[in-house]
Amino acid sequence: MHSVLHAALAFLPFAAFLAVLPGPATAMVIQSAARGGRGRAMRATLGDAAGLALWAVASMLGVSALLIASEVAFTTLKIVGAIVLVVYGVAAIRAARRGEPPHAPPARRGAFRMGLVTALTNPKVGLFYIALLPQFVPPGTAVLPATLLLAAIQISLSCAWYFVLAAAVGRAREVFTKRRAQIQAATGALMIGFGIKILADQR
Repeated sequence: MHSVLHAALAFLPFAAFLAVLPGPATAMVIQSAARGGRGRAMRATLGDAAGLALWAVASMLGVSALLIASEVAFTTLKIVGAIVLVVYGVAAIRAARRGEPPHAPPARRGAFRMGLVTALTNPKVGLFYIALLPQFVPPGTAVLPATLLLAAIQISLSCAWYFVLAAAVGRAREVFTKRRAQIQAATGALMIGFGIKILADQR
């Protein structure tokens, strides 16, 4: 138990860094907050957390290892993830141009699903669970509970950071009432940018 706790403490700085590192999920949460406020962003964050948890389980079962070992599967998932981000980004820009009301029903639907899909279509999340987490599991320790603990730490820190982002963007959205459409369009463009970056990145 002592060695597992020591490993968890050693993992905390890495988990915190990964949580605040900008990526597709960051853009997704910011866009959700800009489009539908903190509530939508928090639902999207929970969807992302569910996706991360599924990746963690997949890595333990060896599914993500098989995926990452296959160049075709990895590239296909990467392309799908990029397309998802671009589609969501374009939708956000179109909604901003239409002047969609801040709490219109379309803005409230699918937030959890958007977070879930964003996480599941990012193969680098699976790579993280395979390449990094095992390095923090102490020798002679049961791999499954130790990995679950580390994954839970990383997911919890990510959720905490996204909740902070959601609150900040939601507050800015309320303060700059007349700029809501511009904020929404800008975050949509950010998602498109991340989608293009994913396509351009080498494995």
